[in-house]
Amino acid sequence: MSNNPVFIETKEYKRFAEFCDSCAKYKYIGICQGPPGVGKTISARHYANWDYVHRKITESKLFADQGQNIEDDRILNCHTIFYTAPVMRPSQIYVQINNLAEYLQYGKDGYVAKRDNLENDWIKSFDKGSRYEDVNLLIVDEVDRLKLPTLEIIRDIYDQNNIGMVLIGMPGIEKRLSRYPQLYSRVGFIHEFKKLTPTEMKYILEFKWQEFGTSIKYESFSDYEAFNTIIKITSGNFRLIQRLFSQIERIMEINRLEKITTEANETARDILVIGSND
Repeated sequence: MSNNPVFIETKEYKRFAEFCDSCAKYKYIGICQGPPGVGKTISARHYANWDYVHRKITESKLFADQGQNIEDDRILNCHTIFYTAPVMRPSQIYVQINNLAEYLQYGKDGYVAKRDNLENDWIKSFDKGSRYEDVNLLIVDEVDRLKLPTLEIIRDIYDQNNIGMVLIGMPGIEKRLSRYPQLYSRVGFIHEFKKLTPTEMKYILEFKWQEFGTSIKYESFSDYEAFNTIIKITSGNFRLIQRLFSQIERIMEINRLEKITTEANETARDILVIGSND
């Protein structure tokens, strides 16, 4: 199984991407809510290409090195910042988000200067970054952690810069945010992130079987039983599917199994800590 699993763009992800596109286009605040494990965070990171972008813009410590680690033009198409809200003072959150906007600008300008053999104007890059000039969307995850003073900081960033914003949280976050009319009045879109449908589950599990170098044979009772066992265990929870298959892979290696079996699935389930929301 690959150490870097391929992200599967489900119908729910495409709906989420369209929601983010609309927030960026119309410069609204959007609220995305959904139960834990349905794929909100991984979808947001994929939309922003954040695993790639964040690594590239934070590797270099010196201005002169900014952008030198970037190999191609992909970074120039990245206009979204992803930020997981921590539990800390509002002023620190304000600085961290602003820094990400500046680092993104440094990375882009430094790369273009390297590509075109030019000398970059870092003062100009700082000014552009501090104005979020090349940012279309800010996604803030785990908004449930934030109290009013921090939400006011988030609103201030939105008001000062011509960008869209997506706030991601648990079911009920919309009602909580509605208590703050100055923020809620800027909300233009609300998106409910749902569990995987049976059709999406079937597609994802067939893909997972392929990652193990095999395919589901529905005419085989053992494959059919193993397939249905996973559907029953995970109930459309994307995170639980990922966790379950990690354990299945480990169990198969230990027992030198060549195919996914019902017994391996049930052993993996017994090992996992599955909460009431999973």
